[in-house]
Amino acid sequence: MLTITAITGNIFDNKKLMTRFKQMESQKRCERLKISRLEMERSRIRKKTDLGTDIGLILDSGTRLHHGDVIVSNLKFIIIEQLAEKVLSIKIKKLEKKPIGLVILGHTIGNRHKPIRITDDVIVFPIQSDSEVEIFERLLSDVIDQIDLKVEEQIFQPQRGMYIHEH
Repeated sequence: MLTITAITGNIFDNKKLMTRFKQMESQKRCERLKISRLEMERSRIRKKTDLGTDIGLILDSGTRLHHGDVIVSNLKFIIIEQLAEKVLSIKIKKLEKKPIGLVILGHTIGNRHKPIRITDDVIVFPIQSDSEVEIFERLLSDVIDQIDLKVEEQIFQPQRGMYIHEH
């Protein structure tokens, strides 16, 4: 087992690591450790990479893994790949003159204790199953004509400051 206690960096934040990643990948010398978003919160993980390397992660408390993190760069180039998950996207179609629709929307999502990401007029958050869509349709019935709901599979990364531990 290869024990790892630190994150080298992230290929999306560090141009040198991205260059090295592309080089190693072209030489078929890059391994991937595929982890769910919820597993990324843990400081201790034992998993195998896509090429079978047994990894034991022992990180400082409070350290979180992120999609694109490199955990070893000298012996092996191992990159963290977050698994895609089911998310619900809520696109605001139109806003009435009164902001009550936004208040209802914010209150409903907030009460579900979901981490969110907001881009332009779309709010995205993870869901466990399609049945949650029905729950949100019911809870948002007063504003359902003002929004579009869409279920997708994607790598979800919460917006900074909008991360909430799910219940």
